Amino acid sequence: MGDAALSQGRALYSYLTGQYDNLGDAILRRGMMAQLGPVGSWHVYLGGAPSDYVASLELPGGTTIYRSFVVWFLAACIGMMRFRRSAFVSNPGEISSTRIEFLWGVVGSVLMAIGMIFQNPGYRLGIGARDKSRPLSLGHETATRLAARTVWRDATSSELFGRGDIAPDWAFALSGRPPGNDRRFIALIYRSDKPLPSLEILQAVGGWAAERGKELLVVTQVSRDYHANCRLAKQLNVPHIGREGANLIQMEHLVRATYAETSIVLGNRIHGLILGAVDGAVPAVILGHPDLKVRRTLRAAGLHLFAAAPISTPESVVAYLDGLEGGRLESVKAVKAAGERLRQLSCSIRDELV
Repeated sequence: MGDAALSQGRALYSYLTGQYDNLGDAILRRGMMAQLGPVGSWHVYLGGAPSDYVASLELPGGTTIYRSFVVWFLAACIGMMRFRRSAFVSNPGEISSTRIEFLWGVVGSVLMAIGMIFQNPGYRLGIGARDKSRPLSLGHETATRLAARTVWRDATSSELFGRGDIAPDWAFALSGRPPGNDRRFIALIYRSDKPLPSLEILQAVGGWAAERGKELLVVTQVSRDYHANCRLAKQLNVPHIGREGANLIQMEHLVRATYAETSIVLGNRIHGLILGAVDGAVPAVILGHPDLKVRRTLRAAGLHLFAAAPISTPESVVAYLDGLEGGRLESVKAVKAAGERLRQLSCSIRDELV
């Protein structure tokens, strides 16, 4: 009976909540679900997630969506008690030492502790740790120790928690869009909650683009960035690709059509850089603030994009962008290899659950 149940796939319990105005939060989880979806039947907690976020996840057919945490948690506890018939998959993305993340760590720990008794494994895949500060980090520390397998999206996270493998962010598992006729854009994708590089530096990027027959523009793929990006585009006198009130489906169509014609995507919105890279643009990083996660996340995918010296003058901007443009082939190869590593990881997980 156990073997017959396994042949039909396991029941997989996960929660895929995130920032619902952020295209990156949806696509990284979509990347994981696209790879692990065939493993079995999914039972996913989404709370109050709006319809566009749910649609953007592209969940496998037959997925059971739970809006009530209590109902989902009870179903998951019961499911993890069914001998060798279930598994728990933690929410990918960023964790931090906050009360809510402490509680999610406890939730994962409880489900994986039950699963260990009944040979139902728990997985923590594609997670990045912003920090590890006790006591609030103890939930995720315990969950990491109980997991059958932990795979971080960067080396710093692995070092913080002292265990686990490393693989690229799940968004690298997405399929790229067909390229446009010409990569004629240089796209700026910046967060509204971080300081920008100086206007002189950003104008130097625009000057570099103009000298090479390309057009500078500003892209929004997180709704809360919209107004700040409107101001930035006005300051630079360049187009702004974004629409106020756009849902995630509309937003993705708009920005990916742009990325398919973009030569370089530059900024600090990590999933803007990744999505642009997946669609064939070369990602570039010029920051106006200390870096907490951009460098380490891209490095795990084989993308080493930071300049050897600080970019503080127009001349250093030109040298940096020339170097990246000249290394386009290496960037494309790294992105392709990152996707392949995630496919290999997914195959190994599927093999473990057979």
